[in-house]
Amino acid sequence: MEKYESADLYLDLAVILYEAGATVQRVGDSVRWLAGQLGDEKVHISVGYEVIEMSVHHGDHTENRLYVLRDPIRVNVSVLHQISGILHRIPSYHENISAIRDDLTAVRTMAPAYPVPVIIVGTGIACAAFGWINHADLPALWVIFLSAIFALSIRLRFGKDLNNLYLSTLVTALSGGLCAAVLAPFSQTQTPQVALISCVLFLIPGAMLINGGLDIIRDHTSCGIARLTSVFTQICIISGALLIPLGMMTPAIQIHTPVDVISLIPTMAIAAGIAACGFGILFNTPVSVLVGCFICSAVARLIRETGISFGFDPFFSLFLGMSIATIIAAGIGRYARVPEVLLSVIAGIPMVPGLAMIQGLQGLFTLAHGGTTQPDQVLIYALQQMLYAGVAILALVGGIIFPIIIIARKKLRI
Repeated sequence: MEKYESADLYLDLAVILYEAGATVQRVGDSVRWLAGQLGDEKVHISVGYEVIEMSVHHGDHTENRLYVLRDPIRVNVSVLHQISGILHRIPSYHENISAIRDDLTAVRTMAPAYPVPVIIVGTGIACAAFGWINHADLPALWVIFLSAIFALSIRLRFGKDLNNLYLSTLVTALSGGLCAAVLAPFSQTQTPQVALISCVLFLIPGAMLINGGLDIIRDHTSCGIARLTSVFTQICIISGALLIPLGMMTPAIQIHTPVDVISLIPTMAIAAGIAACGFGILFNTPVSVLVGCFICSAVARLIRETGISFGFDPFFSLFLGMSIATIIAAGIGRYARVPEVLLSVIAGIPMVPGLAMIQGLQGLFTLAHGGTTQPDQVLIYALQQMLYAGVAILALVGGIIFPIIIIARKKLRI
């Protein structure tokens, strides 16, 4: 076995996993496990936000490898699923490095599981389902659907040309927001603000947020902090980009009439499941796993809405719902050989407090423009909504991270 070839193989594996959205722990575990199967016990790997460094010790000499990550991370569940299958079949390769590398290359270059039109339409449906969860009226659903399709089309067409994650996020969010602002008056919707935030929901970097938290907890601090910083930056860019179309809309705060709880809860659960399936398609999740995405998200929303209807704290209900959904995702992930954290993220995206975020942003925007007769009340309301959104996101993240830490604390992640 050529040692130099093996070092290159380990680096290829690390790069493929990281670019597909794996945590630092999964990258390290997979590389070290493969190295052990091929007889290399002394392998050190350091994964940073933009660089992967590796050293392989062979007797009296050491090989070093360095890879600079330039392209933005794109979550690809199918790639992680295929890589897991290859690693579990390593003994059958009989230490044939060329065969392993060929299969890794095939996975890296394989076509998406879904055609581009299916991805675009599926994302549009997912965003519309999220709008329904946030009490959008029927005309707003069409605005959300069309605006999400337009925004994602812009991202897919020009994202690589821009060659910058943050610039791509800015252009996409601005495109979707402007499209929603233009379509809202023609649709006669009474919930234009919900349409505005819902059409760009797919830009929320949920996987990077959860991976960053897990990296920090697992002592991969530098990469975790860099990931969380990137998440915060992207959210600020999305919020800033939405200020322009938000200024084109009526700044009235929506007040919704009560809805029958019995019919609301199952509707919310089904809508959340549909949204999760749409985002699963966007993340290139295998078709066989989409049902699991639906179940996890529907269960999380069902528990949240049921808990609130019985008078429980909304944050505790959200935390409990996501915790149970994450436990279910862990079982599905172990059976289907996909990372449970990504299934949990897909299930958790429809739980994002989008309505509170946009109403808080809207209140602050109204104050910035002046002219309001009750600035104190508007400021208090805006801060309340922003604080609610912040605590809800913490409950959402905690409901994913804590069960994973408990369930997978000693599990080898390959």
